[in-house]
Amino acid sequence: MVRLAKFNDDTFVQAAIEVAATCGVGAVSMAAIASKAGAPMGSVYHRFGSRSEVLARAWLQAKAGLRQVVAAHWQAGRTWPAVQALLGWCRQHPLHARFLMQCEDHPPIDEALAEPWRQRLEDEQLALDQAFAQAVQRCAPHCQGQDAATLLRFVLLDAPLALVRPALLQGGAIPAGAEALLRTSHVALCPWWSLAEAEASPDTAESSAHLMTLPAVAGTAAIAPLAH
Repeated sequence: MVRLAKFNDDTFVQAAIEVAATCGVGAVSMAAIASKAGAPMGSVYHRFGSRSEVLARAWLQAKAGLRQVVAAHWQAGRTWPAVQALLGWCRQHPLHARFLMQCEDHPPIDEALAEPWRQRLEDEQLALDQAFAQAVQRCAPHCQGQDAATLLRFVLLDAPLALVRPALLQGGAIPAGAEALLRTSHVALCPWWSLAEAEASPDTAESSAHLMTLPAVAGTAAIAPLAH
């Protein structure tokens, strides 16, 4: 009878994400990964050449998951659904979100990481960057002289992540009012989306019109705390 392996690559990748999310990415070591997975350290080294390789796999898994839920919205210029998708992903995958918040645009790696892995990291980040560039291209004509890239980076990433970061890093739940707060700010900054939504769905016209009539200061007040 063939003996099935008790541990596989995903076991150790998930263990690395859990260690990073709980104790910080600096606490991720081959020993910590083995301990979290309940496996002998030799099993980790049997599948991964180094800590950097495990972290690269973990980052690719988390980053690809995020890209898959937001990229199509970005590419089509659907800014509010993109924000909703990001919040939904953070709620469904809090450990992955916490891991990415610590790693930013790349995981902590050393010179020992093989070139194919480095290329995969670059390719994954490039795919997300290209989706964002398409969002900028689609939305720029509506930005009324504002820098589209700066505006969209705030709307699509900076503001939502600033709002959920404290809860995620403390292991708590994302505030129930997150959507409402971000929606108000979004309509103030991206009114073209609210108008397009109202045209596509007449039932939402009344609520969209109400948001559109909010004084500008309301949108500013909602955003201000996120800048800190």
